[in-house]
Amino acid sequence: MPMPSLLRLMSLPFRSGPAATAAPCTGADKLSRAAKVGLAVLALFYLGLGVTTVLRSAFLSSPKTDFQVYARAAWAVRVSEDLYAVTDNNGWHYIYPPPFAILLAPLADPYPFLSHRGYLPFWASAAIWYVISVLCVIYSVHAFASAALPDAIRGSRRWWSARIVPTFFASSGIVLTISRGQVNTVVIALVAAGFAATVRGRRGLGGAWLACAAVLKIIPGMLVLFPLCRRDWRGAIGGIAAAALLLFALPAAVWGVPAAIDANRRTIALVLAPVVSQDADHSRMRELHGANSTHSQSVQAAIHTWMYPDRGSRPDVVAPIAQWAHVLSSAAMLAITLLAARNRLTANPIDQLLFLGCLCALMMLITPISHLHYYAMVLPLVSGLWLRHLSEGGSRRTVAMLTAWGIITAIPAIPEPHFEWLREAGFGTLATIGLWAYALRLMGTSRFKTNHRGTETQKNSEYEN
Repeated sequence: MPMPSLLRLMSLPFRSGPAATAAPCTGADKLSRAAKVGLAVLALFYLGLGVTTVLRSAFLSSPKTDFQVYARAAWAVRVSEDLYAVTDNNGWHYIYPPPFAILLAPLADPYPFLSHRGYLPFWASAAIWYVISVLCVIYSVHAFASAALPDAIRGSRRWWSARIVPTFFASSGIVLTISRGQVNTVVIALVAAGFAATVRGRRGLGGAWLACAAVLKIIPGMLVLFPLCRRDWRGAIGGIAAAALLLFALPAAVWGVPAAIDANRRTIALVLAPVVSQDADHSRMRELHGANSTHSQSVQAAIHTWMYPDRGSRPDVVAPIAQWAHVLSSAAMLAITLLAARNRLTANPIDQLLFLGCLCALMMLITPISHLHYYAMVLPLVSGLWLRHLSEGGSRRTVAMLTAWGIITAIPAIPEPHFEWLREAGFGTLATIGLWAYALRLMGTSRFKTNHRGTETQKNSEYEN
């Protein structure tokens, strides 16, 4: 979207409260011609990104995205091969729990030297995956906005702003995820589905959707704190049931019970155990666990970089002091978040989204391996802050915080050697910690409380179970 149109959306004198719900969409509330042109430009950008992503996935001598890793594991499921032993054309292994590969079976991609009869052309699978990724972003921002800001008049500038502006602030993580064929936008869509279901009173289903996100990528398992801290036992039970179905019932239906148990055991041995034990299987060190293998954005990686500034001589095994600093800082941030939720969390869906967003931000900070594209998983927090900005009538400080975070996390993503140090030294990590702290400060301070009918009233009570 052209910058003037974006700034116009960001600086509107938005109304809030019951009056905003009843007011018709006047000419002043409708999108301007410039804003409509901006939306068209945005659509063209993602269309062009889709073309280049498919080309980089399927039409180069070696794929430049990660999607073939998933598609090759899906092929292993279809032919009963070991999904953790097969590799893509670059030699990369699958490192996710079994359900993801099982569900991707329709997009499976065999080795080049094998027959492809009965399989989609890989370029078609890559295109479908790209469309799914973009639709997940669209759904996520729509679900967050609909649940937390239900008074926005459909088609108004306020309605569009609630959905478009957060994607600009989080654009670096979103674009990196989609262009690399990664899975983060699907994770966020599942989180959004869980949040939307919870706000609408379908707590069991909300917990189930959050569990689906955890089963997909492991680290969202931390989101179990969302129902637990709110004493939402139906949500917790729904999450347990969904996890059991996906981790055990689904693989057992495909491979049988012993093979399903073994597949989950190998996930733990290959992905989780090497993070906490030097005696574990470190065969994925070059691909995942090595300190120099990825541009990790975790606290641990930043401290390790500052201890060894020269990448050429930096050990691939993280220094113990960096590991302990990571553990202690993670525990402190998590404790602060839970304490803030206990003392300040209200029934206001925006407060609920801020809490969920803080957990998502911590999710990417606490995991020892946190790729640049993980910034996409801060979208719930970005949406929560922006929706609060719209609901409260505008806050320049919130706009400044989100703008600063968006810029600081985007610059390290520029693939130039000059930005190597910014990618590794934790500037984006520090900015994310600042955004998390700012959201905790705002939690529980909203002037309005949204009731079950989707209208806002003056806040008059603390969180109710």
